[in-house]
Amino acid sequence: MNDRTHSKKVNMRHLRSFVAVAKYRNLTRAAESLFVTQSALSLTINHLEDDLGVALFNRSTRRIELTSAGIDFLPDAERLVHEFDRSIRQMQALGSIERGMVGIAAVPSAMALLLPGAVAQYMDGHPGVDIYLREDNSEFVQRRVLDGDVDFGVCSLWESDSDLHFEPIFKDDFGVVFATHHPLVSHQADINWDDIAAYRIIGFSPDLGMQHQLSKTATLSEELREPRYRVSNTSTIEALLAQTLCISVMSALAAKRAPLDQLTFRPLAGPTLSRTVGIVTRQGRRPSPAADAMLAHVRKAVLSLSRYEGVTVLLDS
Repeated sequence: MNDRTHSKKVNMRHLRSFVAVAKYRNLTRAAESLFVTQSALSLTINHLEDDLGVALFNRSTRRIELTSAGIDFLPDAERLVHEFDRSIRQMQALGSIERGMVGIAAVPSAMALLLPGAVAQYMDGHPGVDIYLREDNSEFVQRRVLDGDVDFGVCSLWESDSDLHFEPIFKDDFGVVFATHHPLVSHQADINWDDIAAYRIIGFSPDLGMQHQLSKTATLSEELREPRYRVSNTSTIEALLAQTLCISVMSALAAKRAPLDQLTFRPLAGPTLSRTVGIVTRQGRRPSPAADAMLAHVRKAVLSLSRYEGVTVLLDS
């Protein structure tokens, strides 16, 4: 008989039946363990032997014994059944979120003020799932999602990409940040963009999303779009502003991230400029059950950001 035909006929039911009979050496007990009738089990073994073209058991009225072919075949059959069962258990665990891994990339403000609460609740509910968090700028958050390094990202949209789906979750207005000894502290009225023109500006490096947006806003002054003083670290900005009369322009949530929360933040009016932050996923790629559950926690945590001045949640409560 053709081996290719055999391989199509033999399935896991045949192997499981063979292993059970080999274990119990008794059709009645083997059938009970498989929850089938003795006649159905006997027929399955006959079909397996016919398909393989070899006898696997020597049968007598008192006992069933393995043939030499059956002895040779048993370790492979047991391994295949074990690996099949293990794979099924793993998939069931993934489906029930008992195990797995979730990777998230996010911009610093979201990593510091949005994700900790969501991740903490997720860890309590799904202790068997591994979590990978990566802080990066918006450009590289998008790239990590595209490359499959993470399941999803949280960032502002660096550039449009047809391979990405962007779900807006909140927006935060740009404002001015300065030290408590700065003259702007006593400014009673709304602060507008013209009011800050007289002060030296500490800007961000061009690879950061906020500076990227400011640089592309044609209505802003050249000093705001292309600042003479640029840094990439928020601790450095805080230290410089604390010791000078310089100012910095950034989004509201970014200004709440330590150590910048030690400074004064005032929204800028006339006109209001905002950045929009969203969840970034690969277009057409369905998230794993573990990632989908994490996304639900993130969306829920977003609602708490409304407590910050200048932040508007874009999701329904």
